[in-house]
Amino acid sequence: MNNNNGQKLAGKVAVVTGGSRGIGAAIAKRLAADGASVAITYTKGADAAASVVQAIERGGGKGIAIQADATDAKAVKVRGGHAGRDGPRD
Repeated sequence: MNNNNGQKLAGKVAVVTGGSRGIGAAIAKRLAADGASVAITYTKGADAAASVVQAIERGGGKGIAIQADATDAKAVKVRGGHAGRDGPRD
């Protein structure tokens, strides 16, 4: 029996770079609404990132904001490990 309440991304983790504003924020919120746990990255604007995570959580989803520059491969690799270890999960 499937226990995901019709959410097609239940049990999945999504990472959205630039998820603190604009299209990235909208994508992060939609992925969460579809059941994914969402990790968003941002370079500046911790308040905006926190606002997206709060919106995800208000909708019953799981989210985390990670400060990382997506243009810096080393930073993303180091920070990306946090999405699975410290990030959204049950």
